[in-house]
Amino acid sequence: MQKLVLIGVLLAVAQAAPDGGPRVTGGALTVPGQFPSAVIIETPYIPQNCMGTVVNRQHVLTAAACVMNPTTFVMINPFWLRVIAGDINIVQPTIRREVRNVSRSYVHPNYNRLTDGNNLAVLRVDLPFSEFHNTIEPALMNERLLADNTPCEFAGWGATADQATAAVRPAQYVITQPILATAQCNAANVHNNRVQQNMICAGALAQNPNAVCRGNMGGGLYCNGRLTGVLAFGMGCGAANRPGVYMDVRQYAQWIQQQFTRTDNPPPGWVPPQPL
Repeated sequence: MQKLVLIGVLLAVAQAAPDGGPRVTGGALTVPGQFPSAVIIETPYIPQNCMGTVVNRQHVLTAAACVMNPTTFVMINPFWLRVIAGDINIVQPTIRREVRNVSRSYVHPNYNRLTDGNNLAVLRVDLPFSEFHNTIEPALMNERLLADNTPCEFAGWGATADQATAAVRPAQYVITQPILATAQCNAANVHNNRVQQNMICAGALAQNPNAVCRGNMGGGLYCNGRLTGVLAFGMGCGAANRPGVYMDVRQYAQWIQQQFTRTDNPPPGWVPPQPL
């Protein structure tokens, strides 16, 4: 019942936010099939929900923070999670849409909520996605070290402002997010040394209308058409000195692959080993 009420509230809020006019998160409207691996992850604990990336027929990659209770800091029951794939509009379902429940949540064992270190999770859906077509396909993962200023893209359904009650745009938008030098992002007035060696910083230091925002947590950064990062923090909604910070999937490829064949079922209530 709690989940049904939450979904109803989100849909009502989304319908109240037309696509026209200026937006904090900016960007351009996408078309069906442009980002076929991008999905929405519904959760009762984050008002604007989360995002994820299809990585094979039965698994979705997202941020660990998306499957952790923000109050008790323990892993929530996968029962409360739902994945929406195939559509680019939240409130206008089409025949392309496929909805799945989550049967397993595999959080990185060294996830640290205090530093956002290892902020990754692999979700297993209860029913494999249909044979892939042009609106649901697994992402190809980046395997190369990329230079600063490499132009990358982020596609999602972010909120309109950095507020707990901010409306979510029902349509998917794409924004350009160039890779920034880690030293720039670790400046005292930016992320103050929070960006670790296994993270990527991307976006702009100056105020910019094209930026990640609430609702984008766990979403994918695509560089040269390949999944390069998973959004971990830095959802500044266009504010100066708050660029997005992503987990570098290139450095987690082995761990991600290992989750596909796991047979255990971590119980709800699992707690990361870091101090709470």
